Amino acid sequence: METADQRLKRLRIDLLNGLSSGVIADLVDEMQGAEVINTSESENILQANSTTKNKARDLIDTVSRKGAKASEKFIQSLNRADKELCGKLGLDLAETDASTAVPKQAPPTPAGIGSAVPTTSTQPTPVIPVSDEWITPCRQQHYDEISQKTSEVYEILLKHTRKRLALLINNIEFENPNMKRRGAEVDEEQMQKLLNGFGYEVEKHNNLTAEGMKEALTVFSNREEHMQSDSTFVVLMSHGLRDQICGIHHNENRQDTLHIDNVFNILNNKNCKGLRGKPKVIIIQACRGTNPGHAYVSDSATPEAYTDYEEEGPFYQVHKESDFICFCSTTPENVSLRHVQKGSIFIQNLVDVMRQNAANCDVEEIFFKVQQSFQNFTRQLPVKERSTLLKKFYLFPGI
Repeated sequence: METADQRLKRLRIDLLNGLSSGVIADLVDEMQGAEVINTSESENILQANSTTKNKARDLIDTVSRKGAKASEKFIQSLNRADKELCGKLGLDLAETDASTAVPKQAPPTPAGIGSAVPTTSTQPTPVIPVSDEWITPCRQQHYDEISQKTSEVYEILLKHTRKRLALLINNIEFENPNMKRRGAEVDEEQMQKLLNGFGYEVEKHNNLTAEGMKEALTVFSNREEHMQSDSTFVVLMSHGLRDQICGIHHNENRQDTLHIDNVFNILNNKNCKGLRGKPKVIIIQACRGTNPGHAYVSDSATPEAYTDYEEEGPFYQVHKESDFICFCSTTPENVSLRHVQKGSIFIQNLVDVMRQNAANCDVEEIFFKVQQSFQNFTRQLPVKERSTLLKKFYLFPGI
């Protein structure tokens, strides 16, 4: 039986000639809402293409490359947007294999958001359920083959014996109300959902001062569960300076910042015995300067202004300990963009790439794919900081 992606490829020319600009815009919104395409891909389809046919070509090719399930969602959306075209091309729902469709998962409700009062509880947040379809599971054969290379790959403990922990700090509300990071709650939802899906119990904090962030990191580093873990993730999201992360009291007249070196010092081999020799992934969403990464050039004669984006604020770090890898949302001296409703481009792309590729790729390969996803979004480029991983780190989702 012909799969949905094969059907899209076969009817590609007819779709290019049949899709209208309004239908394309509706399809892009629905595909992003269904997590078929990410924010960067959506922006590129609508703004980097000057003609309706080019937009249609970009959209169809992007979706069909993602496989049968993604293509089936596209066909379902197209039926709602232009039933007449679907009937003409034989793409009406009666002609498609609906058994391959995956119901859209309702977004989880974020916890602990909306208050400027610092949250200092060390209790883990409730695990957000994740379906097997949202994160592509690793094949047992792949795991058996890769995990045997013990000199090249970090050991992954069995699911029933390990206790994985992750730390997520997200500063949204600041003492200065003009510094509120609108849309950051979306990043928080998605990162927690992703980490839960990889088997990590997430300890989450919102709206901390610099001292509060340092204390949360210290308490986390001393958690006994690390002795039974094989790795950790630490996610920090806030405004930033070149080498510092801003606490909620920071403003132009008062400094409230945590130096990035503290993150690595607290979690290094000397101070965090439970994670000694285990991969520690640091992910930071914050600006590192005030410069744009590059001038964005559109083929359109009247490109849309980026009125829905805000800039974070910057930083840079140096770490000397082993088994670290740090992935930053932007290059030094440059801004990091966050959509006021959809969240940051970096976090949304990172989540999308990780959930689709962790089944086969190690963390460094995944980060490279995230960087590639920014090729057509030249205002920002994520960067992998100096890595001291001594082996390859695979997450093996589902194992």
